[in-house]
Amino acid sequence: MKKASILIVSALLLFSCHKGELPHTDRTKGLVAELLSALDSTEVYSEKKEKEIEALKKRLPGETTNETFSLYYDIAMAFSNCVGDSSLVYLEKAAQFALSSGVDSLWLEAQIGLAAQLSEYGYYLEAHETFRSLSREKLTNNLLIRYYRAVALFYSNKYTDYNEPKNLRRKYRNLYNIYRDSLLMVADTMSIEYLHSIERKEARAGNIAEARRYNAIRMSIIEDHHSAAYATCLYDRFAIAYLYERNLTGEAFDDLLQSAIIEVENNNQDIASLLRVESLLNSINEVKAAKKISDYYFASLQRLGSKKRVVDGVEQTIKINDSNTRLIEKRNKELWLTITLISILLVAIVHTLLQINRSRLKIISLKNNLERSDKISKSYIGVAFQLYSSYIKRLDIFRTKINSSLRKGHTAQALELTSPSGEIASEERRELFNNFDRAFVDIFPDFIEVVNSCLKPEQRIVPKRTEILSNELRILALIKLDIKDNTEIAGMLHCSVKTVQNLRSILKARLAIPEEEFNRIISVL
Repeated sequence: MKKASILIVSALLLFSCHKGELPHTDRTKGLVAELLSALDSTEVYSEKKEKEIEALKKRLPGETTNETFSLYYDIAMAFSNCVGDSSLVYLEKAAQFALSSGVDSLWLEAQIGLAAQLSEYGYYLEAHETFRSLSREKLTNNLLIRYYRAVALFYSNKYTDYNEPKNLRRKYRNLYNIYRDSLLMVADTMSIEYLHSIERKEARAGNIAEARRYNAIRMSIIEDHHSAAYATCLYDRFAIAYLYERNLTGEAFDDLLQSAIIEVENNNQDIASLLRVESLLNSINEVKAAKKISDYYFASLQRLGSKKRVVDGVEQTIKINDSNTRLIEKRNKELWLTITLISILLVAIVHTLLQINRSRLKIISLKNNLERSDKISKSYIGVAFQLYSSYIKRLDIFRTKINSSLRKGHTAQALELTSPSGEIASEERRELFNNFDRAFVDIFPDFIEVVNSCLKPEQRIVPKRTEILSNELRILALIKLDIKDNTEIAGMLHCSVKTVQNLRSILKARLAIPEEEFNRIISVL
């Protein structure tokens, strides 16, 4: 569907700007699913198209001049919506064959087709030169109809090209109207060319009822409801409602979706509507579906090789990419906020029950969470929850012991239990470090190996058999979690600031690489 692709771009651009609830019917959701399913089967449709073209090639040459020419022309038309260069090659072959056969009417037919395709692919200068080489006086009525339609489409492409100066675009639109009216004067009133042109003319004049009537006649005479011609009718029915009547309905949107499905199934690579469908899906946060459509759209542009379509799509492509980027950033911020709130809640529980230092909050630090897998994200929360649950249980046991001692009048025992230098406090610190070490190494299993790879061979750190991380590695682990202040690190490790400073200085001296490179490696690990 060649011309429809430009109109779909305009329609869906406007459609994507609508606010509020999107129009739909009971069929809309199913049609969207069907379109996405069709995109999964594009290789099947491509192979089918290739087989059809190969079958035509095998019939060359035909038994007569007309048959041979028709085969060249049919192959060119089969290529026209999927591989632009091949279409132009076979139109040239058709023209050369007609020229060598001495049949002027066939040569003129090939030249008209060639000019039309050059125009569609954005080769306006070449198309214009080809049109000028034709002698209108030699055209039969059928060829004159094709000629008027091809020239009308040429000027339609020119006046819809926003890279053209405004005054020239007005001139091109007037020329389009002239050639369209010329077509209407010579075409059969029941032909597709006539009905299509008069429908568009009535719609632009605001005669919506008449435009719909002509569209209905076109649809009634097209027997194959899976053909490109039927897809064009469906799109034009959508365009009447939205572009001209300014009344987008669920039924009109269904027409657009059904048209796109048929075009995909016909292996049409010239479906600019998919770019706007992506924009629409982005607007309702269907990022996965939008990405699928975007991948097909860009691949189809490359296969088609249309300079015009690429130019038309650049600006919208940038907008869609920006939209996707903003949407991803928004989702990342929402995810960051959600996990942050969970972290704050967990820290509040710990402070209320046990007044454990703030190192737990850093354990579930989210700085690099959005760059890692879902498994790591879940591990952070799961480990933190497990730690807090463990300390709640330990607090209950501790509280029971104190309560029991006080009830029995064992004040000295209660004081011993609450002494900050007692065995319980030391055991708590050992348990804290052990839990932290296990959780950290589970989430970053290569941490020790990567750190040692940055140190001099003779200075590598080997934890004791009774510990998972040494004090030096534990400091680096906290730095990895974005805890870099010496005072804060000292508080978490229950040691002096001087000790932390000394350990960090020792680590610096053991490095085999520059400190800046080491810090970068630790941060991205």
